[in-house]
Formats: sequence, C-alpha cells, structure tokens
Amino acid sequence: MPLQFFQIIFLSLFLTFSVGQEEVKEKKPLYPVTELTDPNISVMGDLTKGKTMTLQWAENSAVGCFPGTRFREYQGNHILYRVNMPAASDMKITVTPIDKSNRINFYALRLPEGNTSTPPDMARSISCEAAYPMYAGKPNLNKGNKAKSVEYMSIHRPYTILIGVAGAKGVLAGQFELKVETTSR
Repeated sequence: MPLQFFQIIFLSLFLTFSVGQEEVKEKKPLYPVTELTDPNISVMGDLTKGKTMTLQWAENSAVGCFPGTRFREYQGNHILYRVNMPAASDMKITVTPIDKSNRINFYALRLPEGNTSTPPDMARSISCEAAYPMYAGKPNLNKGNKAKSVEYMSIHRPYTILIGVAGAKGVLAGQFELKVETTSR
C-alpha cells in the first residue's frame, strides 16, 4: 500500500510538471532579437522576417511606449534589435523606409544594462520613445511615411536599448534602414 501511494504521488507530480511546461511553451511566443554589437551602425532590415504581436504591453503605465489609440501604427510585423548604450553618451536612432509607400514605424525602449526582456512580455522600462506619424482622427494607413528618429542621453550609466521596427496595420513586408549613431558626451 505505501509503495502504491508514493507511485501515485510521483506520477501526479510528473504529470503536473509536464502539463505546466507545455502551457509555458504555448503562452510565450519567441521574438528573436538581433544583437547590434556596435553603437554606431547601419543595418538593412525587412519586415517579412518579423511577425505580429499583441500590443497591450505598450500602453502599460510601467512601460509607457504608445497608447492604445495608436495600436494601428504597430499591428504589422515587428523586428527587434538590441544595442548597448555607453555611459556619458548621446544616441540617435533613425529608421528610414526604403520604399516610402510602406508605413513603417518604430519604438526604442531604454532598459537597465544587460536587460534581455522583450515585448510582449515587457513588464516595465526606464523610458520608451515611439516614432509614428502624428495625426488626429482616423489615420490613412495607405499613406507612406519618411525617416523618423528618436534620441536618448546617458549621463552616468550605461543602458540597453531595445528597438522594435514595425509596420502599421496590414504592413507585413517592407525594407528599411536602421541607423544608430552614438557620440560621447
């Protein structure tokens, strides 16, 4: 009798652990991140290599990236990049669509040095800058756009900057240039 009891307990624990592992795998999609090893770099990207993601993380007040009223600007494919920002530096990030008819936008999250968090599992950021066309009312998503930039400044600490390049609603393809320029202060 005691042996059966322990066998049942062991089997129950094993099944609970196995089922729990499957749930984690299904709930956590992988969004690969391209590591940029140089804080002064220009790379070409293509949204066809990305994928869409849920956006609720962006309007979370602890992240503060862009409001739900601007989700349309980020409902296409996303591609993520990570770069280290040295202490005592200024960084300018620019994304330029190659075909100006593609509505491509981006966001840059300032995170603690070494942070490897990625959306949509982003719980908080130090700050976030989002670059998309400004408008009132309903946007014309068929209208393309031009290069957009955001800037960050570091005084005493290094940071990790996570850059997400995304298409507007329905934009699943489109080439772009991502340019990161860093200067010492």
